[in-house]
Amino acid sequence: MITLSKKEINKSKEWIIANGLGGYSSSTVINLNTRKYHGLLVSSFDSLNRKLMLSKIEETIHVGNKNYNLGINQYTNLFDPRGDKYLENFNFNVHPSFRYKIEDIEIIKSITMPRNYNAVVINYEIRTKKQFRITARPFVNNRSIHLLNKELRFLQSPNINTTVIRNANAAIILGSDKATYTPYEFEVYNVNYQEEKERGYEFIENHYSPGEFYFEARKGINKFNILCVGDYEKKALIDFDNLYSVNFKDYDKFFLDEDRRINNLIKQTHDFNKIKRDSLLNNLVNASDSFIVKDGIIAGYPWFGYYLRDALVSLPGLCLVTGRIEDAKKILLSASENIKNGLIPVLIDNNRNNYYGSADTSLWFIYSTYKFYEYTKNINFIRENLWDSVKSIIEYYKKGTDFGIKMDDDYLIECNSDIPLTWMDTKYTIRNGKNVEVNALWYNAVKIAEYLAYKLNEDNYKYIKLGENIKLSFKQKFWNGEYLYDNLNDSLEDNKITCNQVFAISLPFMTVSYDNGLKILKVLTEKLLTPYGLRSLNIEDNNYHGSYYGNQEERDSSYHTGTVWSYLLGFYITAYVRMHSDKMKAKKEAMEKIMIHVNNEMKNSGIGTISEIYDGDYPYVARGCISQAWGVAEILRSYVEDVLN
Repeated sequence: MITLSKKEINKSKEWIIANGLGGYSSSTVINLNTRKYHGLLVSSFDSLNRKLMLSKIEETIHVGNKNYNLGINQYTNLFDPRGDKYLENFNFNVHPSFRYKIEDIEIIKSITMPRNYNAVVINYEIRTKKQFRITARPFVNNRSIHLLNKELRFLQSPNINTTVIRNANAAIILGSDKATYTPYEFEVYNVNYQEEKERGYEFIENHYSPGEFYFEARKGINKFNILCVGDYEKKALIDFDNLYSVNFKDYDKFFLDEDRRINNLIKQTHDFNKIKRDSLLNNLVNASDSFIVKDGIIAGYPWFGYYLRDALVSLPGLCLVTGRIEDAKKILLSASENIKNGLIPVLIDNNRNNYYGSADTSLWFIYSTYKFYEYTKNINFIRENLWDSVKSIIEYYKKGTDFGIKMDDDYLIECNSDIPLTWMDTKYTIRNGKNVEVNALWYNAVKIAEYLAYKLNEDNYKYIKLGENIKLSFKQKFWNGEYLYDNLNDSLEDNKITCNQVFAISLPFMTVSYDNGLKILKVLTEKLLTPYGLRSLNIEDNNYHGSYYGNQEERDSSYHTGTVWSYLLGFYITAYVRMHSDKMKAKKEAMEKIMIHVNNEMKNSGIGTISEIYDGDYPYVARGCISQAWGVAEILRSYVEDVLN
C-alpha cells in the first residue's frame, strides 16, 4: 500500500485504475481534475474510443446549519470549493482511498472499477459520533477524452435510488444501494484544466449535474455506495441491471474481487519466478495489470492506444515475468497475423486500421519471440505460429521493404523515408540512414533466428554468416573510440551522445566487445543517467532541451532531445548488471542506487505506477502519460531478471 500524509498531498500527484477494456478512472489525489482526461468514469466504446461519462462526484456534509463541501474545482484564478483542506490522507493499494476529517466525522471514500465493465463504484464509509446528512452530486458528460464539451443536452429519467441519463445513443446510469436520489438539474460552467492550459490546448468546459444522492448518517459506522455505468444505452441498461441488482447488495464484493484478482497475480509472479515477496515488486505487478486488455496491450494511460512497438517491448515485463503466458501468446499471434512485407504495424488505430511505418517494430517482435522461448521453452508454439514470420521479416529486411527499409552492402539496415521510422517518432527526429538501435536489434534478430533454427532442427548456417557480417560491420562503423555513433548517414557519423546505444549492451546478443561495452556504460552513466531513466540526449549538446513543457510544437521538439525516458531504465539496469564481473555487488548497487528512486517515485507523480517521461533537468518533473506500459514493464522485467533473480 502507498500512503500519502496530509503534507504529501498536492494537485500534481495523480492516480489511475483501469477496467480491462481500455477504460479507466483517474484524477489527482485531492480529487481536482487538472486534465481533460481525468474522470471517475472514462468508458471504452468500440475498442479504444474512450469517452468521459462521469467527471466527478462532489460531496457536501450538512451538520446542523453548517455545510462542508468536500469537492474542489478550478475556475479562472479561483479554486472553489476547497474540500482538499479536509483531506487527511490518501491511500492506494489496488484502488484509491481518500480519508476526510470534519469535526469528529471521518469519511473514507474508495473507488474501484468492476472488471470488464464500463462502470465505477464509489464507496463511502462514515464514522461519526453525531447524526448528519451527506449529499453527493455527480457531474456527467459524454465526450471523447480528447475534446471538450460546452453544449450539453441530456434527458433524465429519475427514480427513488437511480437515474438514467441519455445523450445521443449512450446512457449514463447512476444508482445507490442506500442513498436516495433527487433530480435537481443545472450546468457547471467554465471548469478549468490547468494541465491542458499549460500544454497549449483548450482548457475550459461545462458539465451537466442531474441531481443528488442524499444519505442520513447515524452515530457509529455507516456505509453506502454509488454505482455508475456509462455505455451504449442498451448495453448500459443490461450491465447496470446486472451489477446493481445482482451484486450491488454486497458492495464490498466489487472491492474484494479486485483485491483477490491482483493478489493472485502478485502471488503468481512470485511463484513463477521463485522469488520472495517484495513491496516494490508488488506495486509494479499491480501497475502492470492495467495495460493488458482483451485486444492487446495499452501503450499508456490516459491517451495512448494500441502501439505494437510498445506492446512488444513491454511483453516480457507485463506478460512473461508475471506468468501471463496466454496473454503473451495472444499478443504475439496478433502481431504475426498482421505482418505485411516483413513489417508489423507500429499502430492499430481505433478503427482497426494498421500503420506500418516503423523500422524496429518487426525486430522487437523477434526479440519478444526469443524472450517467450526463454520463459516457456515452448518451441512448438513458435514453430506453428511465429517461425514463418521471423524468417519473413529477415528476408524482407535483407532485400528491402516499404518505407526505404533495407539492408545495405555492409549488412546494416538503413532507413530512408519522409516520416520517422524509429521510436523517436516526431518530425524533429527523422533519422534517415543507419540507426544504432535499429542495427543492434537487427543483429539480435538474426542471432535469434540462428538460435531458433537450431532448436527447430533447421539449417542455421545462413544466419550464422549474416550475423558475423553484421557484427563486424557494426563494430567498424558505429564505434568512435569512446561510444557509439547514433546514426550513419551518407558516410557522415552522428557524434551526439544519445540513449540509443544502451541497446547494444542490453539486448540478449551484444554487438560490441566487453571492453567497449564498459566504455559505453560509463558514458551512459556519466552523461545520460538520471534517477528515473536515461536522457535522450547529452545535457552538454547544443540541441539539448531540459524541460518537456509548452505547446505541442515545443513539446515535440524536446521529446527526444533531452527528455528522460523511464523505459530505458530497464535496459540500463540489464546492461549495468551484465557489464560488472561481480554480479552480486552489481545487483546490490542497482537496488541501492536505482531501484530506491523508483520506489520513491511511485509516491510522487503517477501514484503506484511509472510515468512516461521526465524533464532532463533537475528536479526531473514527471511529464507525458500518468502511467506508461513500457516504463512499468521494463523496470519490472529488469528488477526480476537482473536484480532479484
